[in-house]
Amino acid sequence: MSRTILVLSIALAVPAVVACGQPTSVFVVHCEPTNADLVHWMALVDLVALAERNGVVLSIDFTAQWAEMILADEEKTAAVDGWLVDGHEIGCHHHPYWTLLERPATWDGYTNAAVDEILPQHRADYRGTMDDYMTLLEALPGERRSGCLGLSDPRDEADWLCSLVYSTGGHAVEDAVSRAVDRTIGGCEVSEIGHALLVGAERGALRALYEETDEDAIFGVVGHVYNYIAFPLVFEHWFGFLQARDPAGERRGTVSTVLDARGSPG
Repeated sequence: MSRTILVLSIALAVPAVVACGQPTSVFVVHCEPTNADLVHWMALVDLVALAERNGVVLSIDFTAQWAEMILADEEKTAAVDGWLVDGHEIGCHHHPYWTLLERPATWDGYTNAAVDEILPQHRADYRGTMDDYMTLLEALPGERRSGCLGLSDPRDEADWLCSLVYSTGGHAVEDAVSRAVDRTIGGCEVSEIGHALLVGAERGALRALYEETDEDAIFGVVGHVYNYIAFPLVFEHWFGFLQARDPAGERRGTVSTVLDARGSPG
């Protein structure tokens, strides 16, 4: 095949597009409490670099364990500050107590539940209240305005922090498509959108759903740092798809920038 034909075939495979008619996309990264270590930190650094090469801004949700690790190292703290300058957002991630009694995940040790309500076998894992949690998160560079706190059990709603005005949640492919919904969590007024897991979605399902989604919707996707270590090409392909569909980045943003454009709750 001649070089001219090869170039033409590539151009036809990825047609030029304009941003109008497409949903606004957000990409959230969850940093789990059980992997706040150097291996996962370096993977996150690489993931941010991959996103930037594709013009994708990230909403990076840290748990308290990640905040502790970052705050103990000036270079890591400076890197996070640089990510904010580049347009990424630093949000909050929380593994609540009651919800995770029913799910295969690990409690992060923070809760607003009374200590005597925690089952005896779990009390050694208690690290403090959500005020203690937020003290660590707020010590990171920037301002915390959004988060995924995983409050599936109503008893965990007391863990919500009223300084967070935007919430994200969801796992299934259909959760990717949403419009901001105003709701009350633990007495706090919040705007909430959905997101779907990147890893685990049926091959091509997110792309097909994106193509079917109208421009008034928000298209949210979430990945974990440990997912990136295991499946880096899945992230590379999704970021490349977003860049091909919206080369100027007109329809991409962080959770807070996208929801700011729609107005705060209340």
